[in-house]
Amino acid sequence: MERRELIRWLVATAGVQSIKALAPEDLLALGRDVHRHLPARRVNPTIAIAAERILPGATDANVGAFIDKMLTDWHTPEERERLLTGLRELDSHGNFLDKSEVDQIAILTALDESNADWFARLKYLTIYGYCTSEVGMRELKLWPLPWRYDGCAPV
Repeated sequence: MERRELIRWLVATAGVQSIKALAPEDLLALGRDVHRHLPARRVNPTIAIAAERILPGATDANVGAFIDKMLTDWHTPEERERLLTGLRELDSHGNFLDKSEVDQIAILTALDESNADWFARLKYLTIYGYCTSEVGMRELKLWPLPWRYDGCAPV
């Protein structure tokens, strides 16, 4: 599966409800602003590895830090706890981080097939973080962003 096809599929299946809340330009602006203000702190390694397995290239786009920032600043304590509880579920069958990449992908695929709410949120945040990062925008041929065009501006 091509990366672009995967992104389209994941957005269509994971983030539809969340996307409806903001206009596309507001969603893009929020994501880019979060990337600009990412703190230099240690990222939850389970989030970082899961994001990389969901969307290869997420590590280069600093998606783990993006997700951490979104959970801290933009999610309610209940939403954050639901996702963190789900991440602990990854380790319920042994340490997720110690498993091979193939096994990690198998675990994430099973979670995806079970329609776990927290996992849908993790997928959405991964895609959102990737697509609003400079790395992701370059990959998707959306960088540099076009400047504003105002055809009716006075001379």
